[in-house]
Amino acid sequence: MKKIILLAMVVYFLIAPFTYHPDTKLVLYYPILNDGKVWDIYTYLDRNKDDAPKFHYPPMHFWVLKAELPLVKLIGGNKIVDWLKIGGNIAFKDDRIYLYNLATKFPLIILVLLSGFLIFKTLVKNGLTEKVAKRATMIWFFNPITLYSAIIMGQNDILAIFPFLLGLYFYYDLPILAFVLFGMGGSIKNYPLIWAIMLALVYPKKKFIDKIGLVLIPIFFYVATIFPFLKFEYFKNDVMLSGLSTRIFDSFLDIGMGDKLLIVPTLLVSLAMIGIKNKLSRNIYLLNSLLATSTLLILGFTHFHPQWFIWMMPFVSVLLAISAEWWWFVVMLPALSGIILLFNDKYLYWGLFSPINSNLVNLPYINEMLTSRGIDGVLLNNLCHSIIAGVAVYWFIVCCANKKVFNKK
Repeated sequence: MKKIILLAMVVYFLIAPFTYHPDTKLVLYYPILNDGKVWDIYTYLDRNKDDAPKFHYPPMHFWVLKAELPLVKLIGGNKIVDWLKIGGNIAFKDDRIYLYNLATKFPLIILVLLSGFLIFKTLVKNGLTEKVAKRATMIWFFNPITLYSAIIMGQNDILAIFPFLLGLYFYYDLPILAFVLFGMGGSIKNYPLIWAIMLALVYPKKKFIDKIGLVLIPIFFYVATIFPFLKFEYFKNDVMLSGLSTRIFDSFLDIGMGDKLLIVPTLLVSLAMIGIKNKLSRNIYLLNSLLATSTLLILGFTHFHPQWFIWMMPFVSVLLAISAEWWWFVVMLPALSGIILLFNDKYLYWGLFSPINSNLVNLPYINEMLTSRGIDGVLLNNLCHSIIAGVAVYWFIVCCANKKVFNKK
């Protein structure tokens, strides 16, 4: 494991300085407002004119960013504060861009490494050999989605993934602690709350009331962190009702008379019932299949940002390591690549390498290039999304079939 982690560190530190995405810098801009004295970011942005977008994440996310900032400043130096204040579309031209890229990504890299170690420890704890556990860790470290989202882009979804994985380590033997940690992850970004509810409902307890008690723990933790802000209308609009929070309600079937059938909640409810019936918590493989499937259903039936696919990778890494069935993952990767390339955001592809050549951001969108050649980029994008949805449906069926794949070797 030491050699695996060391190899991952070398690879990450070779990649991170040379790639750039403005979101990595943007999220660290908020903690430096008013010389770092802001703790209520929502009230501050409501009362003070600022060119930055509104902060759409829960308050725990902001507080974690403030805790992260001293480490970023330690690596990047005090001048990084001035760099965080300049526009994202010109920041990559700074002479110290390589150092600043490494500094802003450094805390994320540490959490990615620690998450891999947690995957290893969780699998060994649940009866798998170290060989399988190491394989899962290597898949987590070196798969293209983790490399793209966490290391190349520097997206901070890992801030919520890490406490969830820590909770998963304690899931079977210390459930109260586990669900508190799930609540912490869900208070940073909302999606771990869905995982937590799933895990509570399938928890191996005979009394259903005990499962409801586990459901309430992360929800109570989340509500406790947002409760002081619920009285503010701007908090409700910017966070509770933002597109990031309500996106799972966007896909629906119209059943007439103004009624709509919400696709993602319907599938998640069905999956939870299947998980209860088939006892998908009885081993670590089935548990991870439940978590991976719930994530795939969300990504497959909503409009998503490509970097969000890292949400499923801790669980998919376990599935691939244990079952060695890679074909569905290989089918999915080209579709995800197509969505990335067809997204109207240059910083998802060649803009990522703007520190190396600043002229790359002047290239046209790939979608525009295809359209100029008579190729329907919208149709291609929809086809790619449909493939992702098809993979999600496949895993939904696998959970229904209660497939027993548990190779300890």
